[in-house]
Amino acid sequence: MAGTGARVAGIAVAGIAIAVIIVAIAAYLAATSGGHPSTGTPSPAPAATVTQTATQPAQPTTTATVTHTTSTMQATGTAKGLPKEIPIGLAIAVSGGYAVDGPRRLKAALLAIEEMNKLLEQAGSPYRFKPIHEDTKADPQEAVNVIKRFASEGIQIVVGPLSTSETRAVMPIANQLHIVVISPSSTGKAAAFPDDYVFRAAPPDVVQGPVLAKLIHSLGYTKLVIIARNDDYGRGLAELVKQTFEKLGGTVEEILYQPDKPDLTNEVNQLAVKVEQFGADEHTAVLIIAFDNDGTKILEQAAKTPILSRVQWFGSDSMARKTFLEKPEIAKFLEGVHFIATAPAIPKNPVAKHFEELYKQKYGEAPTTYAYYTYDATWIAMLSVLTAGTYDGRAIKAVLPTVAFHFMGATGHKMLDKNGDAALADYSILAVKDGKFVEIGVWHGSTDSAEWYQKPTA
Repeated sequence: MAGTGARVAGIAVAGIAIAVIIVAIAAYLAATSGGHPSTGTPSPAPAATVTQTATQPAQPTTTATVTHTTSTMQATGTAKGLPKEIPIGLAIAVSGGYAVDGPRRLKAALLAIEEMNKLLEQAGSPYRFKPIHEDTKADPQEAVNVIKRFASEGIQIVVGPLSTSETRAVMPIANQLHIVVISPSSTGKAAAFPDDYVFRAAPPDVVQGPVLAKLIHSLGYTKLVIIARNDDYGRGLAELVKQTFEKLGGTVEEILYQPDKPDLTNEVNQLAVKVEQFGADEHTAVLIIAFDNDGTKILEQAAKTPILSRVQWFGSDSMARKTFLEKPEIAKFLEGVHFIATAPAIPKNPVAKHFEELYKQKYGEAPTTYAYYTYDATWIAMLSVLTAGTYDGRAIKAVLPTVAFHFMGATGHKMLDKNGDAALADYSILAVKDGKFVEIGVWHGSTDSAEWYQKPTA
């Protein structure tokens, strides 16, 4: 499966005319209309509506009415097949909360597009994908503005946004205007809806939350203080952890903070008080759910608070970033509290190795976890457009789940669940050793248990 041909399981695309590929895939999809039953394939939604059950949280309605301006490019693509220059929107934040990791994800998307265009050229195809990037600034309203601008340009397929708050905010526009959105890193339950135009390549927090709770409890911790961002991602994941941890017999205290506050000293002081109330003993632990900027502020202050160095710390996938190890005092603190984080496991398969080598060669650094997911999301987006054979969001949406079901990428098999989210997940268990994150085990989704390479002691 090594090389570019590995992008579509079972189809060796390298060296084959792209027209043959498209016809072959389209024929298969026509023969299996509706997709594979286990993919949770949605049927096309009626214009400007999304059906919800009474138990679902209401989707956000804060966005203004959008006027859809159909460009000449889009009309040509819809009426006569694909335009020779196929736009692909990249709604990827490279500032704000994603100032550090966002650029790495953007690089992964651009690398995938570059690869596909080389393949199309080799196949003698007239088509090329054109990336159009806009910085959403990790802000939900700015993400809405970006999607509005994409819509005015006739863009029908978008990779991004990155966060759950942004993804949830753009959902009404995507559904109304039939624009397919694939987030490479939104995981919060607030953006999990069936039969919409939003797909998510990363495993959702409905999986990660219980995994974190079971992992922490299995290591002997029965008292947990959670300090989390007060947004869709942090609040949602904290609640999922809390629910499972309490079902296991544990006790949980929560501190939710506003991530854009310039100073989080007060919240860290609250954390210290709650840890002290729990006894700060061998059964007490802290779970932090943060991004780069706010996480750095919390850890800097925690490193100066002695009682917080006496207990075990855990973190979500958003804490497993090199950013937190770049400051010596934070790296020393994390190693001292035996910090453990979970992150979606990157399989050791030929596609992952291929991507790593290309990324390192082009950018001079190793890709971070969600760069892998961005790479796969971009490939799925492009393959879905080619399979649909028309630049129309409704057609792209209809085929995407089946394309994903037959796709084996850098992050493994991309089967989707009923909400259009990644259905399968293993989680790497990471610890800080000698100033870097190292994998000390894996939580296997298939067995709901940990496989340890180096098990920590409680």
